[in-house]
This record gives sequence, structure tokens and C-alpha cells, in this order.
Amino acid sequence: MSMGCGSGRAIPVETARVAWAASPKGTPAMRVRDLLQELFIDDDFAGWFPVDGRRGVSPARLALVSVLQYAENLTDRQAARAVACRIDWKYALGMELSEPGFDHSVLSEFRDRLAVDDRADRLLAVMVHRLAEAGLVKRRGRARTDSTHVLAAVRRLNRVELVAETMRAALEALAKVDEVWLAAVMPAHWAGRYGRSVRHERQPGGAQAIIAYVEQVGADGAWLLQAVYAGSAPAQAAREPAVDVLRRVWIQQYWYDETGTLRWRDAKMSRARRSRDGTARRNTATNDDDTEPARVPWSTAEIVSPHDPEARFSHKPGKVEWVGYKDHQTETCGGDNPNLIVHVVTTPAPEQDITAVDAIHAALTTNKVAPAEHLVDSGYVTPEVIHRAAVEHDITVVGPVREDPRAGERPGFAKEDFQVNWQDHTVTCPQGATSPAWKPTLADRKPRLSVLFRRADCRTCTARRQCTGNVDGKGRHLLLLPEPLQKIQNTARTQQKTADWKKRYHLRAGAESTVSETVRAHGLRQCRYRGLAKTHVQHVLTAAAANIIRLDQHRPGRNRRPRTPLQQMFQPAAE
Repeated sequence: MSMGCGSGRAIPVETARVAWAASPKGTPAMRVRDLLQELFIDDDFAGWFPVDGRRGVSPARLALVSVLQYAENLTDRQAARAVACRIDWKYALGMELSEPGFDHSVLSEFRDRLAVDDRADRLLAVMVHRLAEAGLVKRRGRARTDSTHVLAAVRRLNRVELVAETMRAALEALAKVDEVWLAAVMPAHWAGRYGRSVRHERQPGGAQAIIAYVEQVGADGAWLLQAVYAGSAPAQAAREPAVDVLRRVWIQQYWYDETGTLRWRDAKMSRARRSRDGTARRNTATNDDDTEPARVPWSTAEIVSPHDPEARFSHKPGKVEWVGYKDHQTETCGGDNPNLIVHVVTTPAPEQDITAVDAIHAALTTNKVAPAEHLVDSGYVTPEVIHRAAVEHDITVVGPVREDPRAGERPGFAKEDFQVNWQDHTVTCPQGATSPAWKPTLADRKPRLSVLFRRADCRTCTARRQCTGNVDGKGRHLLLLPEPLQKIQNTARTQQKTADWKKRYHLRAGAESTVSETVRAHGLRQCRYRGLAKTHVQHVLTAAAANIIRLDQHRPGRNRRPRTPLQQMFQPAAE
């Protein structure tokens, strides 16, 4: 099916007349049409569809319908029905009143196309470009970013359920490839063991019975992998994603001892990863050669469900633990324009916030909406990030830099209390002692400067215990950043304690309300689909839908919320 044509149409006169008669105040769909004319055009989707074949539905129309669908939290069937029946949607799409809609399955196919490569990001970039052309997004303004956790659309499994369900999923996939071959190689008693989901089967009780069960499942899985990779197996069998998931899960959950016997890896208890059912989750490293029995994978690599192998476990200490992903939303802020989401990043759950900063800045620069100031929380900020953003993208990152751990000691001396001589490569302490020349070193695989004061100088110092925290005569040790980064760190730590900086940073708090809006009004917290790519499509469409609602709610020159009597009483004084 080739790309249809549906853009470039004026709103039919009769559609406009009936729409405004039915909705004199307009609707979000009608308002976005009036503000932006056509939000998407077919040329924006060139290359997404083949050039031959029967004409399909206009991709520009499908894109706008997908955004409106998320704005109103409609299913595919409801959205397709709205295209055929709702006058305000026909107004936004430029359709005749008598024009029929399309089958609801077309929307799912369009989302599948969006999940390929970076098409979802390009869809949002097109929307932001139209908004910037209309003067609704200010270039070189202010932006703020915040993240939230997103739950995968899979059930939480313990380790016993994980291996059994992974085995069953692999058998289901192989049955679709060649059921005749599978029936010939699969033992008959496997039907009772893997015929149904493990949630419907009674698991053995007792530690020894569980070990025996999972080792039997492990032996079955190892045997199946040998059969799949044998020369007599269908060629497609080894390429099945479920088979590759089986192989990876077996590496993570089993090991071979010195006799060549498959063994169940011992769980390493961790308070942070202990699930409610008492099953311990693992978070240490593993080797692909399966020679280390006591090691298990980090959370960034550990598969927790065969039905969404890209979902990962993560936790926020003392707050929440979840299996899924993380969504980073960047929106404009400040000024008279509405606050609109201009970029979205979806990452695996364990990935730290700081890893998303470079991608955000690069995308905003490419789309020509890079802000002059970027307000973020402490999870996004390091001296390296501040320096790189200023040098590469001319963006000023505003956010709290982590304080020196010694800053809370009493009286204590923090790193900022020492005078650094960058020419002589020495440091002078608050008591006047000067260190020998520092030595280059590495910390967390990053270049650092190691400063160690002489023991003789520290031993005779009256403030030794408060400074070094020890009584055995060792000298104070400092770890400095390279010169530009250290100066950024010192300056940031000093400025973020001032009232002016706090007032400037106060604007970032609005990012929390955007997270709340997308979670509560548009269901962002719960994945609708499986896999990182399609989850990102959901996040992009959610961001576009939130922009539609905000455009409709924005009224220049009028307050968004009515003032209370008390606020009205103080209004003259405030102005």
C-alpha cells in the first residue's frame, strides 16, 4: 500500500459552518487547526511508504488522528469512529461531512512505522517546527527537563517463573516456525510442563524441590538450544527472538560446574532488590563463558520477563522499585507562550538521568530550538555536563551540583576552602600548608588530579582531626577535577547557596506538574505496548497530545486560573 494524499486541503465550507454552530467555543481539535493550519503534511512522511501499490490513508491524517487519540485517551476503534462521526475532528482533518473514515487497524500499522529508526522523534520535531513558525515556541529561551518511571506492560516474575515462562515462550515461537519439526524433537511430557503459563501451574514447595524443578527446566532449555542450533533444525528457528531470549536468560540464571553439570545460580540477597514475594533479584556481573557460578548480571543487562526482554528492573532508594523504562520530558518555560514539550527521550529503567543530557542537547540543537538556559535537577548535573553543554551547544545548564561530602562536617574543611595554584600544580590548605605537586590519576575512568599533603605538615596542624578526620598522622588527600571543571564546580557550589540562584532555579519546579499531567491525564506511567521502540512512540504521542491540550487552554493576556478574593486583594500591590 502506497502513501495516500490528504494534506493541503482547505476546510470545507459546510464542515466549518456546522462545526462552529455545534461548538461555538471550539474544541482542542478545532483550535489546533486554526492555530497551525495543518499540523502535519504528507511531505513530512516521505520515504515511510512504498511508491507503488494502492493508495492508502494519508499519513498526515493518521499522524494527527494519533495525536488527537492520545489527547482524549481513546482506543483505536474509538478514534476511527471519531474520524467518521465527530464534526470537530472532520474540521481539524479538513474532511467533508459525508466523508467516511478508515478501519481502526490502520492506526496500529502507522504506530509500527513510527517505531522504526527515529521516526517518532521526527514526528515530534515536525510539530515543534510548526509551533516555532507560529511563534508559540521561542528559540533560545528557557527549557526544563524531568524524568519519571514507566511500568512495562508485563507481569512481575520471580526467578522460578522467569525461566519456566522463558522456556514456554520459546516453544510457542518455535511452534509457529515449524510445528512438525518441534513435535518430532520435543519430548511428550513437555506438554504438561510447558503447556500453560506458569501462573496457572502450581509450583513446587520447599527449597530442595524448587532447586530440582528449576534445574530440570534448565536442562530442558539447554537441550532445546542444542536442537535449535543443530544442522537439522529449520533455518528460521535460530533467528527467532524468543530463542535468543532463552539463550541469554540461561546465561544469566545458570552455570556449568567443573563436571559439566548445569547448575542454578545462587541468588544474592539485596535489600534494594528484594521483591515482595521474598525472591531475591540479582545485580552483579556475569561472564558470557559461564565459568563463574556466583556471579549474576547487572540490572542493565538482566532480562526480567521474556515477553518484554528490553524492560529492566530499577529502584529509587526509599521510594519505588519497578520493571520498565524511564521517560525524560523537556518543555519550554517562562514567557507568555504556553509551556510545550519539545523533546522526549525513553531509556531503560536503570540508566542514569545524566546519560540522557547529551542526546537532549544534540536533538534540541538539531531542531533549532536549543534553549539559552536549561533547568534540571541534580540527577542531570555534573561539572562535565555544564562544561560540555556550554562549549558544544552554547547552553547554560542550571541545576544543583552535588555538594562536597565533607561540607556537612563540623567544623570540617571542604574542597572549596583550599586555594589551588594551577600554575605550580599545588594546593594551599586553610591553615597555610602547601602540598607537593599533584599527580594525574583516574577515578571512575575519568582524569583527576590527586593532591596529598605531607604527613609532617598535617601531623603538627592544630586542625588536623577536623580536616582529615583521622588520628594516625596521615595527610589530607584531595581529588581535583581538571582546571575548567574544578572552577565550574567551585563556582556552582557557591552560587547555588545564594537567594538569586534559588529564585532563578525556582522555575524548574513546573516540570513536576508536567510529569503529573502526562501521568494522570494521559496514562504515561503504564506502557501500552512492549519494547523500547514502541514505548517511545507512546511517549512521543503523549507529549504531542499534551501540547494540543495546552494550546487549547492557552489564552494570551488572560490568567489560566481565576484569582481568589485574597489574590485579587493583593494584585495591585504585586503589580
